[in-house]
Amino acid sequence: MSSAVPWLAVGSLLSGAISVGFIRYLWPYRGKLGSRFFIATIACEALWSLSYGAALLVFDPALRRLFELPIWFAINFIGVFFLAFALEYTGRGRLLRSKLMAGIVLLQTAHTLVVATNPLHHVAWSNYHIEPVYGVATVAYTHQPWLFVNAAGFILMIAAASFLLVDTVISYGPLYRTQAAAIAVSPIFPGLPFLLWLVQVGGSPPLNLTPLVFPVHLAFDMYAFFSRDMFELVPASRRVADRAAIENLGSPVVIVDDGGRIIEFNGEARRVLGLDSGSALGRPLDDVLPEVDLRGDDQTVTRVVDGRRRVYAVTTASLNDSSGAAVGDTVVLQDITAERRREQRLSVLNRVLRHNLRNDLNVVSGNVQLAADRVDDEETRRFLETAESKTADLMALGEKARRIEQVVAADGEPPTAVSIRETAERIRDDLSEQYPAASIDVDVPEDREVLADSELLDQILRNLVENALEHNPADRPSVQVELVADDESTLTVAVRDDGAGIPEHELAVLDTETESALEHGSGLGLWLVKWGVTSLGGSVRFEPSGEGTTVYVELPAADADTEQ
Repeated sequence: MSSAVPWLAVGSLLSGAISVGFIRYLWPYRGKLGSRFFIATIACEALWSLSYGAALLVFDPALRRLFELPIWFAINFIGVFFLAFALEYTGRGRLLRSKLMAGIVLLQTAHTLVVATNPLHHVAWSNYHIEPVYGVATVAYTHQPWLFVNAAGFILMIAAASFLLVDTVISYGPLYRTQAAAIAVSPIFPGLPFLLWLVQVGGSPPLNLTPLVFPVHLAFDMYAFFSRDMFELVPASRRVADRAAIENLGSPVVIVDDGGRIIEFNGEARRVLGLDSGSALGRPLDDVLPEVDLRGDDQTVTRVVDGRRRVYAVTTASLNDSSGAAVGDTVVLQDITAERRREQRLSVLNRVLRHNLRNDLNVVSGNVQLAADRVDDEETRRFLETAESKTADLMALGEKARRIEQVVAADGEPPTAVSIRETAERIRDDLSEQYPAASIDVDVPEDREVLADSELLDQILRNLVENALEHNPADRPSVQVELVADDESTLTVAVRDDGAGIPEHELAVLDTETESALEHGSGLGLWLVKWGVTSLGGSVRFEPSGEGTTVYVELPAADADTEQ
């Protein structure tokens, strides 16, 4: 035995001490995703290093052989724990409860039992003996095939875990890239000396220097932990979020590759399209949705789901990799059955109001007028005049329904620069004939323009001015259209009147945005204003006063869009 310092043993013991120290810092994070298995991996490294360092100081063959058990236990389960860490850390934790993972644990347990009982059968190695080198009790033995099988499993698990971490580096971008890359690269350093020892390359006897290299491996792990918030920024969160976003969307989602073959779909797609998790993957999208064109627009599909006919709007989006190359497409089906039915009902009701009801009311109005002209009884004439007035109100209501249809149709149209003054003056000129005693003043600079649909802006201002005149009991009603605020992004127009004011219950309905039998607005005019302004990206505010009402309409300024 040499009297020199047993540097190989000291180095192994020191490596084990570093591992134990690192576990101390990791311990408070043991509740984080992946941390428990990462701690177990470092614990196996510590066990390997400490057992190997102590074994190098033992020259009794029988006692020296006992140290092989903790060493090989650590070797066998480093791979298991590192793979488990990679699975949970990258968001694949469900695989930890799979039959495959259970089989891996059983296999590594069997390997450890083979090592423990090797003196009885020599399946793992044979010709075990001590050959002192550099003052330590190194051993030499003949490697049997089982040992290579054992080591191959350990190496494959480390490689699989590293692949999962590399995939995270590629898939999830810079947020998790540095720590995942550091952990994925770190096993290379202890892996190389282990392979050299396994194939017996080096001196005689070949030395297993793996424990001495663990500090290099740990340096990468420590970098990931201390400088990159290893257990604070966990890729599993991103992976789970990506999956949950698809599953919780509530709409069928199908993802296809660049060849149009199905590679992923969510539970709602399984329910609506009748997809089977086993047979649907790899099928052409045309087999499931033949009416869908991945490059088409404004597409709909119809399916019978749970015994009911449903209509879905189809939205497709190209999937591109980091270089911008197309790698597939996402197909989302949005259930628009209720919306489509609502549109149909509104269309029918609007057609009845605009056509049938208006025509019939015109007939009624004409006959009432004729009857009023031909009767001599004053009381009967008053009855007929009241009927004619109510008929006119209903006809006006139908006209406002037509205007609301125009508001809905204009919603989504690209806005243009519209002059407020020109619009207000045109309304003033039109209404002056209908209300000759009224005073309509326009106080807006000529060059002030808003971003709007010209017809829609006309309907909004016309309705406000007309409403103010119609409900003003004064002999000479007055309305003022004035620009009261002008900044870089918006213009605010005030429409003031000196009438009786808008009833409080009318404004309350607009605030709650609901109508009921007991609490309802007297007409459609205020709704037209509210919907129209909202569709133009603006806001409207009503301020009643003792001498009338001021309505403030705020709309995007045309200059703001030009600057952008």
